[in-house]
Amino acid sequence: MKYYVKQKVFSFKDKFTIKDYSQNDVYQVEGKFMSLTNKLQLLNMDGSQALNAKKQLFKLFPVYHVYSNHDEELAVIKKRFAFKPRFDVYVGEEEYQVEGTLFAHSFVIRKDDMDVASIEKKVFSFGDSYEIDILDETRKELLLFIVIIIDQVIHESQKKSKFNIG
Repeated sequence: MKYYVKQKVFSFKDKFTIKDYSQNDVYQVEGKFMSLTNKLQLLNMDGSQALNAKKQLFKLFPVYHVYSNHDEELAVIKKRFAFKPRFDVYVGEEEYQVEGTLFAHSFVIRKDDMDVASIEKKVFSFGDSYEIDILDETRKELLLFIVIIIDQVIHESQKKSKFNIG
């Protein structure tokens, strides 16, 4: 099933809306403004929390921990050293790989060499906008949230590289 993620541009905190194929709002994502651990929440449309994530501090490469609404750890997302964006995602005993193109405009999420989701970033849009095709609906919320976390990591690295160059 296809989903669409759109970043709200004029906001003091990171905000995304996730829509289904029929363009109905199904989730919202909010980030905590000025948070060292870059806390993120996946919210149902009634405002209740479905998932939340926190960045682990003092790591060479970003590591995010994803928790249920009962603060049970569900997944760990680790950025790998590579020229193209690459991540390892650990969900209990299961391992997923996320691999992006050189300019981070498309990604694929794989488990056991099988695609479970694909992500396409819309190049000409105001704010970040993604189309996500989820092939494994059993982990729909988690896969959607992984896309948001990857977007955060990429933005953080772009900010750092701009700061180091200028």
